[in-house]
Amino acid sequence: MPPGARSAARPEQIRRHNLSVVLRHLHLHGALSRPELARLTGLNRSTIGAIVGDLVELGIVTQRTPSHSRDKAGRPPYLVALRPGAVHVVAVDVDVTQVQVATVGLSGTVLDRVVWKHRVGADRSADRTADRVAAAARDLTAAAGDSIRVGVGVSVPAMIDNPQGIAVYAPNLQWSNAPFGALLRARLADHVVVGNDADLALLAEHRRGVAAGFSNVVLVLGRVGVGGGVIIGGDLLRGSRGYAGEIGHITVQADGPVCHCGNRGCLEEYVGEDAILRAAEAAGIDSPELESLFRRAADGDETCLDVVCSVGQWLGRGLSNVAHVLNPEAIVADGHLAEVLRLAEPSVRIGLQRGMVTIGRAPITLLQGTVRDASLIGAAELAYEQLLTAPDLLGTLVHKGSVDPAAGS
Repeated sequence: MPPGARSAARPEQIRRHNLSVVLRHLHLHGALSRPELARLTGLNRSTIGAIVGDLVELGIVTQRTPSHSRDKAGRPPYLVALRPGAVHVVAVDVDVTQVQVATVGLSGTVLDRVVWKHRVGADRSADRTADRVAAAARDLTAAAGDSIRVGVGVSVPAMIDNPQGIAVYAPNLQWSNAPFGALLRARLADHVVVGNDADLALLAEHRRGVAAGFSNVVLVLGRVGVGGGVIIGGDLLRGSRGYAGEIGHITVQADGPVCHCGNRGCLEEYVGEDAILRAAEAAGIDSPELESLFRRAADGDETCLDVVCSVGQWLGRGLSNVAHVLNPEAIVADGHLAEVLRLAEPSVRIGLQRGMVTIGRAPITLLQGTVRDASLIGAAELAYEQLLTAPDLLGTLVHKGSVDPAAGS
């Protein structure tokens, strides 16, 4: 073959690509008619018909006539819809205070879930967590009946070394170089992918929430810690080792308090959950709880609102550093920081504008996250990538018996 020449795509490669494109549209947009699929994908109608036939044969979709079209003259277009519960992934959200394990169907629908809180003094090690997650995954998959499990996606508040799924640094969980992906693979004998919780929250918001339509967007996630996810040019920014987006450890005050990461004045020390509660106590609020603080601020309690507004200014200051470096169109606040933005957006904007040079003060859209359990849904999206990339893999799984819903492995 001459230098620089490319071989022609094989018919099977084209088929697989077209299967993937059509399934992804159904996954993201729900039921669509064949003409709508042709318009969205750019494929001709005969190709759409063949692809839909393949997906029907694989058991992933059904075709039906819309009920509202029955009385109209002419032949109504078939609606192509995903079969509810035909397949599922297990999505896992490991947080500092609790763990969620859920079965999630195509289209991002949570079918069933198990949630447990970490008891004080309980063993939260990676091994013990993997044991409990695997047991929950088996139970949920068994309860799903004939639905076929096609993967496991995991969200962890950690720096994740992909594709191995190693939680290199999860300070709030006290994990270091924990091979959480491998631990689950050994217990479930399944395809397991692991991602950072803020990255996955942004993935969910970008596909199913307020970040849809933005090519350059940042998400800042407030939980016990503070994380961040970044999409540039439509792609998730990972960095050389997958650690990009650690917004919580941007320095906002050089002589500030020492952070658990070892640095001083990190944003997490001003807008993380513990930091907000410390600020509330310092303001004279007895035994503060985050939900109560936000509720009282919303009801007009001036002391509580002052605390939230102060947190908002610190959040804005940290985001100004992000805006300088990344120049996003939009910034999404999720977790408890969505409440900070809702209650104190003017304060957030003051902090943001004060920290930016004049020439960089172009409008930035500030948004509150809208996807419930965004990190969990993002973990499901991550797990579905294998199927969305190669939908005919489902036929292989069924044929080989590598997925046994009754056994969960």
